Amino acid sequence: MPDSFMSLIDPGAIAIVAGGTVLACAARSGWRDFGGALRQAGGLLRRQFDADANRKALALAVSSIQREGPHRADPALPPDRQLGMMLETFLRQGSVETLHAARRTQRALDEARRNSAAQVFSWAGELAPVFGLIGTLFGLTQLAPGNAASPSAAIMAAVSTAVLTSLYGALLAHLLCYPLAGAIERRGIDEQRARDVLAEWFVDQLSRTAMTAQERRAHLRGVA
Repeated sequence: MPDSFMSLIDPGAIAIVAGGTVLACAARSGWRDFGGALRQAGGLLRRQFDADANRKALALAVSSIQREGPHRADPALPPDRQLGMMLETFLRQGSVETLHAARRTQRALDEARRNSAAQVFSWAGELAPVFGLIGTLFGLTQLAPGNAASPSAAIMAAVSTAVLTSLYGALLAHLLCYPLAGAIERRGIDEQRARDVLAEWFVDQLSRTAMTAQERRAHLRGVA
């Protein structure tokens, strides 16, 4: 079994398929988007959106705002970048409308990054079989034994390279590139749903706080 597996390893074929796919994909998407896609893929290895930690941070922020008001409160920001920007904007502006605007902006940026990363890996999935075919054609060009001491060995090596490059292209596309594109999309959508739940809760708490403050002021004016 180990010998059979090792017979499937061809460094030259791997270099043709993997190297060609990376270079062609980077040329097609641009190095900036390609690097962003790699960072998004690396993010899949990190812990998913921590709803508990972000909920706790927002709850403490609400308590601080209720006690000190939005302009004097200085709570710790949630660990999530989008929620942190949302809270920071509200503390700086003191307006729910600007909070919504910042939230929409951050959400659009995150969605654009996610879609760009997924698109890059989808392109890589399309290009990998192409370079598998290119490797196959390259292997076929080596069928001529030339001056090799063992013509049959040269022919077998060329056929092996031709077959393995097609195999590598298919495996790279369907076991790595397309799954990564789908995983990035799913992770982003799941995190955004969890983030939206917390953001809506936070906005609801701010609305209740503002309503309570208005009722208190109206009561004080009535007493006066």
